[in-house]
Amino acid sequence: MNLFKLLLPALLSIFFSAHIFAVETKITLRAKSVDAKFIGTSVGGLRAIVTDAETGEILDSGWIRGDTGSTDTLIVNPIARGQQITDDKTASFVAHVDISSPRLLKFTVIGPYAHRQSLQEASVTSWIIPGKHIMGDGIILDIPGFIVDTWASVMEGGIVDIFVEAAMLCGCKISPNTEWKPKNFEAKAIIMLDGEKITEVNLDFTGPVAIFSGKTTLDQSGHYKVIAYLFDEKTGNVGVARTIFEIN
Repeated sequence: MNLFKLLLPALLSIFFSAHIFAVETKITLRAKSVDAKFIGTSVGGLRAIVTDAETGEILDSGWIRGDTGSTDTLIVNPIARGQQITDDKTASFVAHVDISSPRLLKFTVIGPYAHRQSLQEASVTSWIIPGKHIMGDGIILDIPGFIVDTWASVMEGGIVDIFVEAAMLCGCKISPNTEWKPKNFEAKAIIMLDGEKITEVNLDFTGPVAIFSGKTTLDQSGHYKVIAYLFDEKTGNVGVARTIFEIN
C-alpha cells in the first residue's frame, strides 16, 4: 500500500473537520473619501476583496454599493466616540467568510469604477474570530484623493484653454455652496513638450460647480501633454488627470 493510501483517511478527516466546524462570519466593509463621505453607487462603486493575509487565499469578494451617507453626520456636526455614522442605506459590502479558527484577513477596496482615471486602492488587515460578526459601521477604509478629469481647447494664435472638472472621491461636488469650498484647493496644469516641462498654468474656479480653468499661449508647434492636478494642503488629498493637445 502506498503512502498516499495510508494518509488518505487522515487527510479526509482534516478536510471534513475543517468544513464541519467552519462558522459563517459576516463583516461589513465600507470606503470613505478623506474629508468627505462614503463612496458608493453614484461613482460606480468599489470592488471589495477579502483574502487570508498569510496565504493570499480569496475568501469573498463583491461590490460596495449604496448611498454616500449623511452630510450633517459626517461633515457638519462633531462625531462623538462610539456614535454610529452609517445606516442601512450607506454604501457597503457584507463579506461572508467560513472560518473554523481566528484568521488574519486582508480587506482591499478598489474604486471608484465610474472614473477609471481616478482609481484608488486601500487595504487593511484585521483578525476575525469565527462567529463574531462585524456589522454596524463595520470596517471603514479611508481613501485619499479626488475625482479629476481634464481637457484642453486650442484656438488661433496658440491660445490654449485648459479645463478641469473635479469632485471629492465620493462624488461630492466642489462649489462655494457645498461643504467643499474651491478656495481650499490648489488647481494647476503642468504643460509638457517632448518630456520637458514648459510652463504651469494656474486654474481658477469658474464654476458654477466643479469646474476650474486657466489659459496660456504657446508659440512652439508640437504635441503637448497636460498633467492637471487638484491639491489640498490641509488633508493631503491629491487628484491627477492627463490629456494631450497639438499646436501646428
